[in-house]
Amino acid sequence: MEETPDRPSWEPELTMPPRPEPQAQFNQLQRLWMMFASPGKVFADIAIKPSWVLAMILLVILGVAAQFVIIPHVDTEATIRARMAERGTELSDEQIEGFVEQSEKFTKFAPAIGIVVGPIAWFIMAAIFFVLLKMVGSDADYVKALSTAIHGYWPASIVQLILTSVLIQRMGKMPQNELANVVKSHLGVLLSPDAPAWLTAAASTISIFNIWTVVLLILGFATVGKISKGRAAVVTLVPWAVWLVGKAGIAMITG
Repeated sequence: MEETPDRPSWEPELTMPPRPEPQAQFNQLQRLWMMFASPGKVFADIAIKPSWVLAMILLVILGVAAQFVIIPHVDTEATIRARMAERGTELSDEQIEGFVEQSEKFTKFAPAIGIVVGPIAWFIMAAIFFVLLKMVGSDADYVKALSTAIHGYWPASIVQLILTSVLIQRMGKMPQNELANVVKSHLGVLLSPDAPAWLTAAASTISIFNIWTVVLLILGFATVGKISKGRAAVVTLVPWAVWLVGKAGIAMITG
């Protein structure tokens, strides 16, 4: 004799209702404002729904606007003379005038170049972070890596651009290599003028703004990439270390 189930065949099986998908809480403008006070909440929101368009547009526009403010304060002739002196090359006044004329022609196109090169640089940087995230075991996609990178750089970049644009108004013309010292935020300002070029280049990389950015990127990649802060530190610090060594190496070769 066949066994009959305890529940009649016509009675429907009980099923649990599906859990609602988490929803992003903040829009793109709110995220940019909150990066200064509550970056953890922003990155948690990016993990749900990444965004990058508004942040990239504003970074590019503000960067180009800062160039219009800063470029008139660059002493092109002094810049060329300083570079030639570092290389031990002597030029006649006529040769220097020719270099100055060519440089000033190129400078006129600098803002337009920034509009094109800026987004490309962000896309390449995000690709590097994306590859490193995959290498440490994160399942974050490229768009999340791009969104995290741009928002991580946003606060320090904006503050640095604004401070440089404001403070440079109180100064006259200066060689281009002195622009980094307008805001005295890096260790390079503590070195003597006769310090080795490679040491100055490396020290100038260690700044308040770069440290701020590194801290935010570690927090962001840990949150969005769902990895430990140790792995997020690897993702963040490897490109930064390569940049530091490369910058010092170039200064050693050209200096």
